[in-house]
Amino acid sequence: MFVLPEYLERDHDRRLRNHLAKVAAGEQSTLVLVRGESCVGKTRTAFDAVCACLQDWQLVFPKTPRRLLALLDADTLVPRTVLWLNEAQNYLTGTDGEAAAAALHSRLETPGPVAIICTLWPEYHRNLTATPRSDKDTHPNARALLGQAKLIDVPASFTAQALADPGVSRDRSLVTAVRTSTRGRITQTLAAGPQLADHYEHATGPHGTYGKALITAAMDARRLGHTSPLPSALLRAAAPGYLTEEQRAAAPGTWFTEALRYARTKVKDVAAALEPVANPGGMGALPDVYRLADYLDHHARDTRHYAFPPGPLWTAIRDHAASVDDLHRCAVSARCRSRYRIAADLYRRGADAGDVAALRELAELREQAGDTQSAERLYGQAADAGDTQAMRTLAKLRERAGDTDGARQLYRRALSVFALQELTERRERSGDSLGAQRFAQQAADAGYTGPMARLTWIRERARSLRAPRLPEPVAEAFIVTNPLALEELAERREQAGDTHGAQQLYRGAVDAGHATALQGLARMREQAGDAEGAEHLRRFGLEADGSPAQPW
Repeated sequence: MFVLPEYLERDHDRRLRNHLAKVAAGEQSTLVLVRGESCVGKTRTAFDAVCACLQDWQLVFPKTPRRLLALLDADTLVPRTVLWLNEAQNYLTGTDGEAAAAALHSRLETPGPVAIICTLWPEYHRNLTATPRSDKDTHPNARALLGQAKLIDVPASFTAQALADPGVSRDRSLVTAVRTSTRGRITQTLAAGPQLADHYEHATGPHGTYGKALITAAMDARRLGHTSPLPSALLRAAAPGYLTEEQRAAAPGTWFTEALRYARTKVKDVAAALEPVANPGGMGALPDVYRLADYLDHHARDTRHYAFPPGPLWTAIRDHAASVDDLHRCAVSARCRSRYRIAADLYRRGADAGDVAALRELAELREQAGDTQSAERLYGQAADAGDTQAMRTLAKLRERAGDTDGARQLYRRALSVFALQELTERRERSGDSLGAQRFAQQAADAGYTGPMARLTWIRERARSLRAPRLPEPVAEAFIVTNPLALEELAERREQAGDTHGAQQLYRGAVDAGHATALQGLARMREQAGDAEGAEHLRRFGLEADGSPAQPW
């Protein structure tokens, strides 16, 4: 059963309710026009206002302009009636539109109280009220009618203050909408999100199959760590992995163009699975890159949480990833899922592109595989690039081999680089950006790039956090990124009885590489009576962790 999400009152709601309260207290007929773009909440705004101010009035809702005319001709709008005209352009245009507008105008001149509630898009309001540029005036009655309206504009976005309403954290659908919306446009997500998921899940038409494959590739790439806009080359290379042999054989030469068109089709004129990316340095969109709709990103993390992507996706990420960071995050995802060969392949590509951490993690894989010689060589390369963790690990290996002097030198180097990095971070966080840059440059001049990379990360992180803060319960659920903290928070939510929140947090911990959080998910499945699901999680825990699942 569908349940309306909790309503978040804003400034325009208070203005509308003030108007309706005056109508209820008087004897006049009033036209109230609630104006706003598609899916911004016009109907819900009017509905809640009527329920709050005119709850004991009768409601009349004619389905067509002809029925509206019949209603007005019969003079059946008695006092204390709400005449509901949702999407008013349907009543004020067409064959009967002008007659309906004239009849409504006449009704406003007779005693009430009667409230005529209209909703309208701005573009329709503009067309109906524009001064004619020639002798041909197609909407004179509509223009005169709308000139009498009390106008209430519904903004497209929610402010940070509105999203701080305690009602957000009490409503799961609102929490999801806040997380998956950009620029506070949560009503659009609530309106179009489920339809967008349906557009993906039940792809139709001759090219729907290929569009779905493309969207699935984007969803998997995103949830596995490719957070940058997705290059079209990556999507083209990955999509065949989500198709059967028969589907690939039957694909027309234009399959990718048509699949992209399907993925870029706007649902309810609000959102598409793949959206263009604005050019940060000018006007227009960046060519050949796309952003996955946030709602589908969230949808994928629920529906495809345990799905391991096909080989072509990993190859596509390796060959076409937008950045070294994307490569690294995807490599970590593969490693956490015990796909070590895939992880090594991605680490190698990242290392070739200058990712020092990838060198060290590739060394760790070689060490785990028993290839000590290759591991030491890779640790040495990472150490030479200034990775202090690689220096310490290599020092331990030297120490075990009896090379005490070599180990001591490595420990000293690690300490020196660590000190420079610590000084860099302290200066940056105290506001001394120039001092931080100086220490980072000193390390770079000595051949250690780690402090400079860390400084860049801190500054990028600070920029990303300048966006309006989410309400604390939402921030608690979605901003925490440390997997141990996520698991601890999940346990608290579980103890508090928030089953859905706990499951989301446990899954977040698993996604971040903390496979033991699967124990919490399995425990919750058992408590819910899903023994089969719990057993599946135990097996997955064994594969992800590389060790037998412990009883709990």
